[in-house]
Amino acid sequence: MKGRLTDQPLAELIREIIIKGLSGTLRLEHERAQAAVYFEDGQVVFAASNIRTLRLREYLTKRDLVSEKELKKLGNLSDLSLAKALNANGSLRSEDINTVLATLVRDTLRVALLWTEGSWDFNERARLDDPVRVRLDTNSLLREAAHRLPLKFVSLRFRNPAEIVSRAADVSGNFLPGESFMLSRLDAPTNVEQLVAASGLRDLDAYRILYGLTLSGLVTREYWQNAFRSDAKASSKAKPPARVTPPATQPESATADNRWSTVTEETELQQFFDRLTQATNYYQVLDLPLTAEPTEIKDAYYALARLYHPDRFHLRSGTRIHAQLSSCFARITQAYETLTNPQARSTYDLSLQRSRTFADSAPKPAPVNVPDPTDELEFAGGSSGQAEHDFKEGFGALKQGRLNAAVAHLAAAARLAPNEARYRAYYGRALAASEKTRRLAENEIQAAVTLDPGNATYRTMLAELYFDLKFHRRAQTELDRALALDPNNASAQSLSRKLERSGKAR
Repeated sequence: MKGRLTDQPLAELIREIIIKGLSGTLRLEHERAQAAVYFEDGQVVFAASNIRTLRLREYLTKRDLVSEKELKKLGNLSDLSLAKALNANGSLRSEDINTVLATLVRDTLRVALLWTEGSWDFNERARLDDPVRVRLDTNSLLREAAHRLPLKFVSLRFRNPAEIVSRAADVSGNFLPGESFMLSRLDAPTNVEQLVAASGLRDLDAYRILYGLTLSGLVTREYWQNAFRSDAKASSKAKPPARVTPPATQPESATADNRWSTVTEETELQQFFDRLTQATNYYQVLDLPLTAEPTEIKDAYYALARLYHPDRFHLRSGTRIHAQLSSCFARITQAYETLTNPQARSTYDLSLQRSRTFADSAPKPAPVNVPDPTDELEFAGGSSGQAEHDFKEGFGALKQGRLNAAVAHLAAAARLAPNEARYRAYYGRALAASEKTRRLAENEIQAAVTLDPGNATYRTMLAELYFDLKFHRRAQTELDRALALDPNNASAQSLSRKLERSGKAR
């Protein structure tokens, strides 16, 4: 089986081989560079390249594990033959050889995964004779590659904006803020265009994150351009529809940019802000009647996204106008999510009807119990600008129980300033408030603890999360650390009583 890397890049070939459990050798050519990746039952067991810096000799000499003089005596051997010879003559222990080989294979794949031009050839009969079997976290490598591939190339991997994607059953692991946020928006299967619009990211950045999540199996997609015929059903389904217009190229963008470069920009933005300020319900936010059909709601949302999404005004990042746009669009997103969910819309419509009759009877969202230390209230000593604005908005929404708005704002803050512990901790706390995204919260709160290990509040948050997940031993461990840092922490003391009662009940 042969093909072009432009049509099937290495990342997608590896994904398909893993899923189909194939064995054999995948050979790649990119200009003068060559690489071979060996598979056994769908797992990568070794990889080699003719690139000089990716040869075992280079790795051994750079790490001062073997002298150049000794390597010269062994002649010009292949990587595996060289490893076997060094082990046989006692120059290197098996453990050291395996460690170096694992690093070499990872680096070889990291380079080859970025090749977007060239050819590939897979031979199921060509197997690795040597007993060496390198262990790799292939899924992490595929996600990493997606973040390094050219943005335009990645966007072209999603040729059908109506393609349905959904979150996998198991999404545990360490995620970047953007990945966590996108996973949190996939409570139910949705199409690519809608997910990209709801992500709050630039389209190209959203496609890059989504591509990595689909490659690593954290998100499943409807269509893959499969290369191997061993699974006829998968191959037939994998063919994309006839529509192949790349979603990244939008003819109207040039017109929109010209429009917003005129002197009317300030006036039109102010009119938009005034309308949102006067809106008292979700229908008014989207400028729709109460009888609006689902298609009308969708069209209104995308029309607003094209005109007022904060990413369109990235040159104004950090300004008052950009902060207002972020706040307004979070409200628009919340309105859209509510009105496009039949059950949520029915409940919301009922509350509107009751409020018209009984002004004070409309149900109010239950506030979320979040730690409220002085430094969080005053937001002192932290970042400034757009990230801080999003944090304040998200923190307030979280306290009021407006989880969708809280997740949107706190995710934006964490994405803009990933090294700010407060942003990561409270983004994790917002994710933890929903049972569906609780496992995603662990990565964010752990990141906050790593950034600020002496903060008892963040350790208590992590302990509370483990308690909710019924990981009581982990909860107790983190709780002990929190109390050691701050014996008077009220949240930690409250959780301690819960754990004690839980232990007695068991």
